Amino acid sequence: LIKPEDPDEGILIELKYSKTFDGLEKACERAMEQIKSRRYDTELRDDGRNVILAYGIAFCKKRCKVVVEKL
Repeated sequence: LIKPEDPDEGILIELKYSKTFDGLEKACERAMEQIKSRRYDTELRDDGRNVILAYGIAFCKKRCKVVVEKL
């Protein structure tokens, strides 16, 4: 959870690990599902922040995949 100086913006980041390179996409999807199902954006919205970016980041060894979505 990141609260930038701009009082309208907020950033959520969820990290996942994948044992295989082929699993990176699925791990990113799981990260985004977790952000939504656990309502991580609630604290930011309660703080008056409405422009929220959610990042699902998956790692496998030295590679990573990033998915971003505006909530």
